[in-house]
Order: sequence, then C-alpha cells, then structure tokens
Amino acid sequence: MKRRIRKILLRCVLFPILILIVLVVAAVAILYNQQQRLVTMAVGELNKQLPGRLAIGGSEISAFQNFPYISIGLKDVKFYPSKIASDKPIYEAERMYTGFSLSDILKQQYHVKVIALKNGRLDLVQDSTGQLNIVEASKMAADTTHTASSNSTPLDLAIKKIVLRNMTISFVDKHSGQHIVSHIDKIRSSLEDDSAHLIADLQGGMEVDYTHPGDSTLFRHKHLVADIKLAYEKPTQLLKLSEGKLRLEDAVFNITGTADLLHDLAVDIHVTGDKPDFGQLFSFAPPEVVRELKHFKYDGHLAFDGKVKGKLKGGEQPLIELSFTCTNAWLHNTKANKKLDSLSFKGFYTNGAGRGLKTSELRMLNMSARPGEGIFSGNFVLRDFTDPKVSMRVNSELELSFIGDFLGIRDLQRITGHISLKMDFKELVDLSLPEQNMDKLTQGIQSELTVRNLSFRIPNYPYNVEHLDLHAAMKDGRVKMDSLTFKVGHSDFRMDASISDLPALFHHQEKPVQVALNAHSDKIILRELLNADTTRNRKAREEIYGFNVGLLLETSVGELRHPKPLPKGKFTIQNLCASFKRYPHAFHDFGAALSIEDTILRLKNFAGRIDSSDIRFGARVTNYALWFDKVMRGRTQIAFDLKSQHLAMRDLLGRKSRQLIPKDYQEEVGSNIWLRSMIDLKYDSIFRFANIKVENISGELKNHAFKLDSVNGNVKLGIDNYIKIDTLTGKVGNSDFNISMRLYTGKDTIRMKKENYLQFSSRLLDVDQLTSYRLTGEEPAPDMSEIPANGAVAKTSAHDSSFNIFQIPFINFNAAVDIGKIKYKRLWMKNFHTNIRMQTNQQLYMDTLMMEIAEGKLAARAHFNGSDPDKIYLRSRIHVQDVNIEKMMLKLDYLGQDYVINKNIKGRLSGEIESYIQVHPDLTPLMDHCQAEMDIAIYDGMLVNFTPIKAMSSYFSDKNLNMVRFDTLRDKLSFKDGALNIPAMNINSSLGFIEISGKQSLDTRMEYYVRIPLKMVTQVGFRMLFGKKKEEVDPDQVDAIEYRDMNKRVRFMNLKITGTPDDYKVGLGKAKKV
Repeated sequence: MKRRIRKILLRCVLFPILILIVLVVAAVAILYNQQQRLVTMAVGELNKQLPGRLAIGGSEISAFQNFPYISIGLKDVKFYPSKIASDKPIYEAERMYTGFSLSDILKQQYHVKVIALKNGRLDLVQDSTGQLNIVEASKMAADTTHTASSNSTPLDLAIKKIVLRNMTISFVDKHSGQHIVSHIDKIRSSLEDDSAHLIADLQGGMEVDYTHPGDSTLFRHKHLVADIKLAYEKPTQLLKLSEGKLRLEDAVFNITGTADLLHDLAVDIHVTGDKPDFGQLFSFAPPEVVRELKHFKYDGHLAFDGKVKGKLKGGEQPLIELSFTCTNAWLHNTKANKKLDSLSFKGFYTNGAGRGLKTSELRMLNMSARPGEGIFSGNFVLRDFTDPKVSMRVNSELELSFIGDFLGIRDLQRITGHISLKMDFKELVDLSLPEQNMDKLTQGIQSELTVRNLSFRIPNYPYNVEHLDLHAAMKDGRVKMDSLTFKVGHSDFRMDASISDLPALFHHQEKPVQVALNAHSDKIILRELLNADTTRNRKAREEIYGFNVGLLLETSVGELRHPKPLPKGKFTIQNLCASFKRYPHAFHDFGAALSIEDTILRLKNFAGRIDSSDIRFGARVTNYALWFDKVMRGRTQIAFDLKSQHLAMRDLLGRKSRQLIPKDYQEEVGSNIWLRSMIDLKYDSIFRFANIKVENISGELKNHAFKLDSVNGNVKLGIDNYIKIDTLTGKVGNSDFNISMRLYTGKDTIRMKKENYLQFSSRLLDVDQLTSYRLTGEEPAPDMSEIPANGAVAKTSAHDSSFNIFQIPFINFNAAVDIGKIKYKRLWMKNFHTNIRMQTNQQLYMDTLMMEIAEGKLAARAHFNGSDPDKIYLRSRIHVQDVNIEKMMLKLDYLGQDYVINKNIKGRLSGEIESYIQVHPDLTPLMDHCQAEMDIAIYDGMLVNFTPIKAMSSYFSDKNLNMVRFDTLRDKLSFKDGALNIPAMNINSSLGFIEISGKQSLDTRMEYYVRIPLKMVTQVGFRMLFGKKKEEVDPDQVDAIEYRDMNKRVRFMNLKITGTPDDYKVGLGKAKKV
C-alpha cells in the first residue's frame, strides 16, 4: 500500500515538471521557429518608419537569460543616424535581449516583457539648435504600405523590466561645450501597470564624469547609486516620488515629491541630507582633494534641506530654496597636528520671487571659526546674481603659517606672516529705488586690511617673496593701499595704489573709475626677477637703481570689462626715473599722457632727461586696433614728433651701440633737434607697403659745425621689394640737396632688370664742411729722403682703412648728379654734372663728367674696375681747358706718402690726359702704379724754385732763378713707374730761350739735359768778371721774357743736371738720341 502511494505521489510531482519541461521546449521551439520572422519583421518595420537605420548582426534563443521569460538575443545591434552605412552609429551593443512570457508564446502572441542591453554604448549629441541626434533619427513616419498576412502575429511592447549592464552613455552639448559621460555597471528597473496606476522602481549604480570648456574638476569621476520608486496615477496624471535615495560617493540624499503632468508640469520636490556630517560636503570634492583629506579627522553636524516647487512647462523656473547649517564642527590635520576648531555657520539660498538670477539671494550668517591661534567671524549676504549687491561684516586675525601647515600643500608650507582683516561692507539696495540713488546708498562701505611680515615661496621660482607689509583701507567705495613693501632676492619694492570706486567694478556700472599706482625701488636685479640664464639672455644682466614711476588710468568700468581692444580713457606716467649698471645712463623725470580713443592712440608730452640731454616726444596711432588682430587687414598710420634742445650722443650710446656710430660722431652734441614724420601702413593678412613722409628734420651739430634745416620728403617701402625716395630735400650746413631714388632689393630677376636710379641735385655742396676738413696755410711736405727708391709699396692706414664701396655687392644702378657749386678741400667746382652706371660685376662707369674748376673747364670719362676690392683700377680720359694750375692742387699718393704735384709750376693748363691708375678705396691714386699720357700746353707760366734752373745759378747770377717766367710750354709728356718723362722742348723764359728735356721721379731724383745759348754764357761770365755779387739781385724781381729767333743760327752749351734738390751735380753732357 505504501509503495503504491509512493508511486502516485511521485507521478504527481514529476508530471507537472514534465509538462513544464515540455511546455518550455515547445515554447522554445515555437520561438526558435518564429525568431527570424519576428526579428525581420521588427527591423523591417522600424527601418521603414525611422530616418535612421537599425542593423542586426544575428539572433539566438536564450531560455534562461531573463528567466522566467524566454528571450531572443540580438547580436551586434547598431543604430545609425541615417541610411548611410558609413555614418558612425549612435548606439551599438554586443547583445540586446527581448523577453517573452511562456503563455504568450504558446498563444503566438508576442508581447515584449523584458528588454536587456549588455556591453554597449550610446552617444547623444545636441547641436547648436537644440536638436538631439537620437530623437531626430527615431522620428516615426506613417506606414502607407502595410500588407496583411494571414500567418503573421503583431509584435507589441508590454515592458515589465529593463536591465542595462556594462553600458557607456555620453552626452555632448555643442552649444555650451558641456560633456557628460556615464558608465553603468548595472541598472535594473521594473514596471507594474494596470488601468489606474503605473508603478516603477529603479535600482543601480554608475560613474558620472562632467566637463565643460572651463574644465571644472568639481564633478569628475563621481560614483552615483540610485534607489527610486515612482507611482503614476493615470486618471490624474500625477507622478509621485514616494521614496528615493541618491548616494553620491559617501553622501546620501533623500528625495520625495510630486509632479503634476496635467497642470503645467508642476513639481514639488524635497531633498534632505541623510548623514548630518562633513561626508556630504566632501562627496563633491575632486579626487585629488579627497586623497589629501585622508589624513584629516573631522566631526560636526551639517544639516541640508532643500525644495523645488513650481511649474516647468514652457521653460518656467520653479522656486528653489536651500538651507544648510553647520554647528560644533572641527577639522584636524593629524599629520601636521593643526586644528580648525569651533566652525559654525548658517546658510540659505533662494532664487526668489522672479525664479532667476536677478532675484537670487545667498546668506551666510553667524560664520565663526578658530584657525589655530587666530579668530574669524562674519556675516555675508549676496543679492541679485546679475549685478551683485553685497553686505559683508568680517573680523579676522590669522597667522598664515597655520594655513600652509593645516592644508598640507607643499607650496604653502613656507608661507609666514600675519593678516588682519576688518570689514563692514554694506550695500543697502532696495530694488524699487531708481538707479541714480545708488551713489547715496554706497557711502557706508568701510574695510581695512593689514599684512605684516608675510613671506612665501612661488612654485618653480628660486627666490622667496619676503618681508611683505601691506596696509589698505576702503571708505565710500574708494580703496587706498597706502603702503606695500617686499623683497625678492636682492631686489626691493615699495608701492602705493588706489581704486576710486571698487563696488562699481563688481556692478558693471558705466561709471568713471581711476586706478593709480606709485612704485619705487632702490635696486632691481633683473637676472633674479626673471630667473634668466645670463649666458643666453644678455639683457638680463642689467641692474636698475633708483627706480620710480607713477601711473594713473582714468577710464570707466565698462571699458575695463569690455576693452575694444584697449579701454578708452587716459593713461598718465609721472616721475619716471631710473639708472642702470650696464647702460651707463640715468633717466630723470620722464612723464607722458596716453589718450585712448575709439580709433586713435595719442601720446602727448613724453618728456624727460637722459643725463644732460632732454627729450620731448609725441605720437599718434590711427586705427590702432589693427595691431591687436591675429590677421592684420586694413590701413593704419603712425605719426610722431621728436624735439630736443640739447642732445649729446654720449648720453644715449651704450657699449654696443657706440660701436655702430662713427668715431667722430660719438661725442657729437646736437641742439634744437626737431624730427617729425608720418608713416602710412597697409596690411592684407600680410604687410603690403609703408609710405613714410618725412615732414621735418632740423637741428645744429656742435663738433661738425653745421646745421640741418627743412629736410623733408617721401620714402615708400612695399612687398614689391622696392625702396622709393620721392623728392627728399633739405639743407645740411651750407649744402642743399634734392634726392629721388628707386632701388629694388628683392631676388626676382625680371624686376632686377628694371632701372634702379638715383637723381641728386644741389645748388651748393660744401664737402669740406660735411667732412670737417680744416684748410691750412701750407701743408708740410713729406721728407723725401725717407721714401725708398723702389720696392713694395706699404699700405697706408689713412687711405686703405677708409670705406671701400667695392666691398659691397653691386647691383644694376644708374645715377645722375647735378651740382651748381662744390667746395672740396682747396678746390671750388661749378656746374658739376655726371652720369654714373653701376653693374653687378663690380664695374663702375662714369659716362660723362663735366665741371668748371680752377677758372677753367674739365670734361672726363672714366671706368672703375673693382672686381678685386683690394686692387681697384681706374681708366680715364680727361680734357682740360684753361685751368689755373695754382688753384688745382691735385693730391696724390706715392709710396704711402701724400704728395702735391704743383708746387713748382704755375700758369694756365689746357690739354688731354689719358691714364690707367690703381687707386685707394678713397680714390687717391697710387702714383707708383700709374701710367699716363699727357698732351698739354701751359700758358703764361712760372717755374718756382725749380731745381734744374736753380742748379745753373752760376750762369745766371743776375737773374731771379727762384721765379722764372715763361710764355708757352707745350709738349707730350708720359708718366710711368713713378717718373715723368719730358721730351725736348723750347722754353722762352725770363732767362732767355733755353731747351730742356729729361726725367723727374717722384722720389725727387732727376736727370735733366739743358741747352743754353753760348751768347748767354759769355754775357753771364762777363758780368761775373766785372763785378756784381749774387746778393745784389732782388729775389722778387720779375724779368722780361726773351724769345728765340728761329732765323738765326745759335750756338748752345749742353749741360747735364743729376741728383736730388739737396744733392745735385751740374756738368757738360748731351741727351742720348733715341
């Protein structure tokens, strides 16, 4: 009997299980048979009606994934924003499960009960117009192509549960730049739905990371856990949050409330803190701060209570009220053994009746704390967040060493000093009062700040800021810092400053404001302040002594907050003084006024003294905003005016700049200096051109003794690489000039072929004055005995060290010069005209040269070959007409000595000279490297102290041999190897007619052959025999010229004269016949 009963019971138990297994297998079989149809139908229907596209990688049956529901598992689910396959998907998941109940499957009714997502991501993007990408891709379109099927069963949603696992959801707002990323470990929600109610709960956790363009660290990688239960009443459309908890890190917040969806989405939500301690506050701290707080102990009671009540429909804002209190709190840094004790405050926030920032108010009342040995107490009220009105009362005494030790921040641990702050800052603002009464209501503002012996370290800086003392006070809105002193390294600073209306800066009022600063320093060591490597930055070696400056800015609050690009107003500099160690000069009493207007900057009276020199400078910049643009486009103009009554170069030049100035100008002193110019500039993303108008350059030079007067003209530079000077005129001392020029400086070979030119004209050019040439009564002749007869020529520093134009690469260049008069050393030239050509192969051609000189005329052509700058050669042809030899005074170079060739001959010269000469860089000829052919005639001449004549004094004792006149001297002479060759020529002179030929070297060696009529010798001998002494002849007497009678046969005595003027011999001899 028992055995039978056992069998019956076993069948009763096994039979239902077997039936259940059969039903599950049948359901799985049915679902497996229908899965492809259901998936294809669902995907097809959705893709017909959605702008986006849903893609499925495959499907499978899972009986236990969401048991007791049997699920279809979709693989590699992707949802695209459009039909284009190349788009990045908005959503993708490794698995998506849709669960169906067993009974529905057996009835072939496919109601989705469960949706589960696993291992995926969702990227939400809201564009600048407010459209969300997933919403735009999911907008359903009407299906007008529905086809009935007899064997199809509709698929609908009857969700009971939603599960998310290992999902990452991101949201990007392109308008604000906000970015939210949430990683969900697991979230499960369940739904209960009937005809009257819909009940849901949500449980799960996630990690939330929030960033924005400011890169806030306040809400980064925070762990959030939610447990929320909602009930929705369908008839009344009332959503109730009966129980809700949000845990943020270690802080737990209770949330309850309702939302009336029927009546303008009215909400009434209440939020309270579940743990009344500092954990609620520290849960909002960044991870770095949380790590630092691990060695802190803390305790105290922190209460938090907030509510949100009001309508949300149509963008309305609800009323927000938040109250929080802290009592009996303390924080103890166990590592540094520093304690912040007796911390308490009471706070309240509301967005007010206007539900916005305008009516918002924040109160922090009864604030108190004991930071170490210090005290702190205060009250704070802030109204109207758009234009804050503040009422603040603070009383604080604080030792700053406590702050560094208490916070444990390395860079603050070296801070020491004492701060005393007393503040009674009241803005009693009644919003019903008109704006013009504001001034009257802000007269009760007072505060005082005192800092004593503050020292602190700047991160990554080798020097501490030490011994900082400060005292500042504010009364009636005016802040005055009457003293600030501190030291950095070996540098010291003293300052005072003021702000005329500090509250106006916070209220954005269009009120005038003045900011003043006075700074002083006895010593400033730049290498310490800049922490610079002086081996790389040589300017950092400078040291400044006795520095003083006063600065004043007069502008408005609006201009300070919104400069375009500079705040309009007036900026003043006063009493700028400084002296320097490496730059050996001192600045005294500099001042200036800078006026900033809409489009113009004006600098007025930038004036002061540098040592003994005075400077006054003014300038104007039009369209100055162009200089602040990243891409410069448009025109701008710079105009300036510089004046000085006394300007000494020694007061301006430093060690380096002195080397750039010629030595004879390094000690120059100018007076009545005036420089005025205007520069027009154009930019079109790049520099286009600069048009420089020189309106005036004038002044007087002391050492060079000439005056600049009325120099003006126009210079243009451009992107085309041309430098153009248009009619630059003026006077320099006695000289005047008019210059026009065009010069191409680029590398374009086509443009290089265009003509570069210079046009120079002048009524008078006083070269002597410009070069400080000093005219002496008689130049001392060189000691010829010290000059070697032959050998290598030693270079002379006076000529070879001068400027060498042939060392500069030549370009194709033409010049035309017209000068009315030129004063050059002892020469006066008139009607000077020349055309000069320069070529790139270092050749210089003088095509024409015409002038009037020494009472005659001169015309020439010349060619300078400077292909070797160390050996410059000149080939020339010169035509001379009726030139006074005495006034010519040509100066040559022979064996390194300056030599004048016209000391022994006077008269008027005509003829033609062809020469090939090597010249110095200053164009002085080297006579020992000179060849010349001269076809000349000298009229009405005179030989003065001519050695060959003086050698025959025994034969002409009754004649004046120091001054021998002659009528005409005509011959063809040649000059070569430093010697002048004279063919035989007849001279009708005051001695009588004689014939002379020979050779004269520049080293004074001579070899002359003279033929004297025998009749003259007899007569001379007769006179010597009868009586007259040499002293009886008047050395100044001028004897009459005797002419040779060519019709008579004349006997001659042939004499040979050799030697030097100091050692010569006279004997009988004839010249060899060639």
